Amino acid sequence: MASYEDLGFGKFKIYVELGYDERGNRKRRTKTITATSERDLNKKIRDFEIKCFNEKDEPIDNIKFSSFVDRWIKNHVEPNLTLTSKEAYEYLLNDCGVLEHFEKMKMKDIKKYHIVEYLANEQTEGKPLIPNKYLLLKSIFARAFEWDVIKINPTSGIKEPKREKRTVDYYNESELNHLFKVLENCYPKHRIMIKLAAIGGLRRGEILGIREESIDYENNSIYIDKQLRYDKNKKQFYLAPVKNKKPRTVYFPKEFMDELEKYHLQFKARRMQMGNLWKGIYDDDGDMINLLLVRDDGYPTHLNTMRNEWDKIKKRYNLKHITFHQLRHSCASLMVKKGINFKVIQERLGHANIGITLDLYSHLEEDQHKESVNVFEQLF
Repeated sequence: MASYEDLGFGKFKIYVELGYDERGNRKRRTKTITATSERDLNKKIRDFEIKCFNEKDEPIDNIKFSSFVDRWIKNHVEPNLTLTSKEAYEYLLNDCGVLEHFEKMKMKDIKKYHIVEYLANEQTEGKPLIPNKYLLLKSIFARAFEWDVIKINPTSGIKEPKREKRTVDYYNESELNHLFKVLENCYPKHRIMIKLAAIGGLRRGEILGIREESIDYENNSIYIDKQLRYDKNKKQFYLAPVKNKKPRTVYFPKEFMDELEKYHLQFKARRMQMGNLWKGIYDDDGDMINLLLVRDDGYPTHLNTMRNEWDKIKKRYNLKHITFHQLRHSCASLMVKKGINFKVIQERLGHANIGITLDLYSHLEEDQHKESVNVFEQLF
């Protein structure tokens, strides 16, 4: 028996019930698909249902790639990884063609050459995310080897594809000064959000995950330990640990903290005025999560809304085009220019290790290297 859930934007999640296993546990397979019409949707549901019933008694030592991926998600991804990682893996599998390429092949028949050839073809055709697809396949086959589904791991010894060198665009000091002048004419919430990125180097999810109790006005700091996420399947917001699961305290200028406190007081007055109409979100214990940068009715602000508002401000004031995330780069670039220690920059941005920080921003030290010559000029 098959059913489906409408995920929006032409995407649907199909559920196929396969009865119960020998332990009495419910057996169900799922697949996310894109459908262009109701007829197309019904056809894909039917095809997946037939496929599931044809494979339901598939011996583990003869299992196909698509069947093993379902078990890999159920037994490894869902219990051990975050929802964000699960969504990223499903995107690579379903939207980027990995599942389509390998799905009919038996796990035991997939050799190292098949994977090398697949990655090489992807590179030749200029398709993105090749290193991510490699890491996905590496994880799948590592679990298959660990669980004795295959005797040899075909990804073993395959060199990870090189990632393209990321170019970092940002606002320089004068451009940041101009931005802050422009922001004086903007809606207070949007002004606060942009400054949190440009001064604090915070990510979008971290900004929206700030709660009232995160703020320390006495020490001019904000404790960053959560990020706001959105579960597309459940259609609800939730708080997750920050990236790398390393909370950090970020310090801000007193002038900004005074501005934030003024906004905070207005926010509390609005919430009190709204009363029962306030649409906050709640934790597992039923307590309201005191998010600060929310919509006027108290409901969380979506990450895409923040990006869209930033695009409007850029267009309205004819600002140089950089993404909202690159405001974070602007923060780091200014600190590099001012000679701030890279370890301090790493901790402020919440990078997992200093290597990431050096890789992104070390090229900005070129001017400092040139200026260092001036130290010796007085000797001549």
